[in-house]
Amino acid sequence: MGCRNNRFSLVLHCLLLAVIASVVSEHEYCDKVYRINGNSIEFPCESTKNIYLSTQRYIARHVMPVRFQYDGNRCIMALPRLRHGVPTTLGQIDLNKPSCYAHIKPYPCWAYQEEGNCNSLQSVIDVFADVKRILWVLDSGITNFLEQPIKRCPPQVYAFNLANDKTVKTIDLSDLVKPSSRLQYLVTDYNELGHPAVFVSDGDGALLVLDVNSNKQYRVVLPRAISAGCGDSDVLYLMLIPKPKGQSVVVFSYLCGQKVYSIKAEHLRNGKGSSAIVELGTKRRHSVFLGTDGGSGVVLRYRGEAELFLWDTEQPYRECNFVQIQNADECRLSTHVGVGKNQHLLSLASNLGDFLNNTSGVGGASSRLKYVCKECDDDCF
Repeated sequence: MGCRNNRFSLVLHCLLLAVIASVVSEHEYCDKVYRINGNSIEFPCESTKNIYLSTQRYIARHVMPVRFQYDGNRCIMALPRLRHGVPTTLGQIDLNKPSCYAHIKPYPCWAYQEEGNCNSLQSVIDVFADVKRILWVLDSGITNFLEQPIKRCPPQVYAFNLANDKTVKTIDLSDLVKPSSRLQYLVTDYNELGHPAVFVSDGDGALLVLDVNSNKQYRVVLPRAISAGCGDSDVLYLMLIPKPKGQSVVVFSYLCGQKVYSIKAEHLRNGKGSSAIVELGTKRRHSVFLGTDGGSGVVLRYRGEAELFLWDTEQPYRECNFVQIQNADECRLSTHVGVGKNQHLLSLASNLGDFLNNTSGVGGASSRLKYVCKECDDDCF
């Protein structure tokens, strides 16, 4: 009897230690906050910064990160040139320095940030790091989008090797786009032979397919029913659900669309369209798709609301299949959620409404990169 009690006490003790370790681990991540605003750009020297300021090539309140990719002790961030005065459109921050304003360094270097030079980045709108540590970058080529748009260069996809930050590929998208195209998101998948394909969402009703190995490009036109009820400026979200043996799935949906859809990556590679699209469910509310958990889970929030939910794509798209993973932050809305350290989810959030209405302070959007935690965030400054 005594042995049984001792065994029970040991099991109980182990369970208690596991719970405590879990709580400690959770707080270890929840306490890390990376504050980002336009005043944090790191210039080569003070004189360069003064030149940028005097020529209005640097206006701090016009800088806002919208997408990111985690890479070890750093995050690479997309800072689109939505207004003039954004000196770097692709940057990186050091994750070894939490709880202070993160310094944004240009990625891969300053030479790639030259506006008007078509060998450089013009306006980065999305980034995606694949399983081989290749960073794929979507450059719209259009600057000052919220003011008077200027088409500086053709839209392009860049690929950088994160191991050495060298350029490995540049793909011109001129042959795939139309004058009405609105390029928005990109993901990359590998087939069984290890050949990559890049998929780009075009809000003008298409998915662009770039078969990198064979240098083939396709424009897969989506059925009109998919964009039913959507306006000309609607957002076409795009997410990759990785699966083994070349069976990965691409999930997509318009912000104002009525349904959520998927298509196998192999079908996109072959240029198939409506015949291969699968309906995953009907939306009762406008949903903002923020990213994935690296597996079958998609993170989302409702339009204008801050609570974050996780939907397992192995289940139909229904609210009963959503799990709330973070409470509301009254100050900020997330624009991207991705996998960070030890598979914990990171969220990039900002006072997006203030930025779009041009009512944010001199430092621009107040952005936060922090790990997803259930408790509320009371930090509104």
